[in-house]
Amino acid sequence: NDDDYHDRQQQQKTQARRSLSSNMAITRRRQRGNLLFSTAAVLALLSAAIPHNQSICRADDVVVAESSPDADVAAADVTDLLEEAIGAASVADAVVDDLDDKTSEKEDSSSVAEETTPEEDMDKLLNTLGEEGILSQEQPVAASAEAAAEGDTADQVEEEEQQAQSAPVQSGPFIDLFGDVLLSLEMVDETHAQVHQHYTNEALSGKKVVGLYFSADWCGPCRQFTPDLVNFYDKMNARRGKKDEFEIVWVSRCRSVDDFGQYFTHMKWLALPPQEAMGQRGQYLGEKYKVKSIPTLVLLDEIGNVITTDARNKIPMDKAGIGFPWRSPMSILISTLLPRSLRLLVKSQLDGVFDAIRGTIGKKTVGGGFLSKFREALAGKVGGQR
Repeated sequence: NDDDYHDRQQQQKTQARRSLSSNMAITRRRQRGNLLFSTAAVLALLSAAIPHNQSICRADDVVVAESSPDADVAAADVTDLLEEAIGAASVADAVVDDLDDKTSEKEDSSSVAEETTPEEDMDKLLNTLGEEGILSQEQPVAASAEAAAEGDTADQVEEEEQQAQSAPVQSGPFIDLFGDVLLSLEMVDETHAQVHQHYTNEALSGKKVVGLYFSADWCGPCRQFTPDLVNFYDKMNARRGKKDEFEIVWVSRCRSVDDFGQYFTHMKWLALPPQEAMGQRGQYLGEKYKVKSIPTLVLLDEIGNVITTDARNKIPMDKAGIGFPWRSPMSILISTLLPRSLRLLVKSQLDGVFDAIRGTIGKKTVGGGFLSKFREALAGKVGGQR
């Protein structure tokens, strides 16, 4: 039956392993005996061939020649080498005997261990000999080279994965305003904070109202208004049915990065990176929304259209946020009747037209008035789109 067949197979494998171990032990003993015999023969030949303090007398000219110091040194070197070889052979014998004991112990527990073939046993034995240092040094060097190659390959794969996970390509009205990245700050404890980066479209996804807060730490009215704005921000985002629909992006007017970090700890919203806020982008936003003084809070809808530029004065008059975000009746009608995609398309068309108008006004014109230039620009822009 199957059990008897399995037992016979197990017995045959056990006998094969024992036969292999016995043959290897006999071969090692023969090699050891041959090495010792060869060592003894070489020592005997050296002792007979090398003269020790022997005088040579010649008839023609009496010259006394003693044994050459170089010969003595060579004999000593050969003797030392042979002694080292005998010592290495003894160490090898001790290690091999220890391996034999380990092999016998493994054979006793072979019924419980996994089944292995004689070839696999030979591989394990060779690996063990390599670990004990009996085999040549080429195998450890090869193993270390393979490990180094595997490590280099893993590093290359990791670098390729990191490169593959590059920043996504973003587009939209908020990318034009804020760039690709916005910052948030998380307080680790009372004295330590951690700054996180967010992709702009992901950070503002689902937000119905986006505020631009122009403020600085050195401005007294700003330091007074910021706590009120924090309370208003929390209150608007906790409203039933409109949870987390309000976001603010701080456009810093601080004079240094350190001041930016200190003032940012008093806020709960997002911020432009300080190099952007204190650079050309911050200047562009200030000019676009006609910021004359700070603090200033500009509110935009979900496609970037301006709702109000005077939210800083509306919040103290409507702290409960009953009329928030204080849209005009026409804006409410448009947002109700037109879907977001259509409003975004119309906005992009109008922005293109206004850009063409600004470019035309900025050029020096000879003859013709503003109206004719406006008509030409409008006709050219709309006609090109068609």
